Amino acid sequence: MTGFIPKEKLTAYQRWELAAFDEEEESPNTQAAEPPILEEPAPAPPEEETPPAPPPPPLPTAEEIERIHTEAHETGYAAGYEEGLALGREEAARIDRLLSSLHAALGEIDRTVAEQLLALAVELASQVLRQSLRLRPELVLPTVREAIAALPPHHGHPALFAHPDDAALIRKHLGEQLSHNSWRIIEDGSLTPGGCRVELGASEVDATLETRWRRVIEAIGISQDWLDSRP
Repeated sequence: MTGFIPKEKLTAYQRWELAAFDEEEESPNTQAAEPPILEEPAPAPPEEETPPAPPPPPLPTAEEIERIHTEAHETGYAAGYEEGLALGREEAARIDRLLSSLHAALGEIDRTVAEQLLALAVELASQVLRQSLRLRPELVLPTVREAIAALPPHHGHPALFAHPDDAALIRKHLGEQLSHNSWRIIEDGSLTPGGCRVELGASEVDATLETRWRRVIEAIGISQDWLDSRP
């Protein structure tokens, strides 16, 4: 019979072998290791449901169609009415401008025609006067008398200048009267028949035909320069 050796007297190797044996002895009685717990896969998210398609809009009723038609007609009428008014105003303004231009043109024509008629009338009057003096040269005598009377009272020998044809006529009809008052009758070919000029010292009376005619047209508001500028 083998003797019993206390545990504390066993060598380290013997104790290790004993312990290993003990473990093998106990291993059949040890509780079996629990199998590892496998994690269940996460459930898949639920599929999103497709929303149902919206129902089609309801068809308009006959009353709504009639109302839409009426509103469209009224809107179009109003727009056309406003456009027509705008066009009418523009056309009226254009016509007014044309009328204003026409009135201005007519006024200018009237003024031009009036000036032409006036210039023609003056020219005709001048021609009539010259023709009258040629036909009736004695018409110069009243002119001579007026020129003599216009000379202020004097002492001396005044001079009367006249065209040679008129000078002969003046001597014939007024020679005696002029000689009595010491007048000298001097022929001047530069003067137009029908007029004269009297002088005494510094005093002078211009009764030439041109001067008397200028005074006449200036009395009615016409200048000789204006007449000369006419075509």
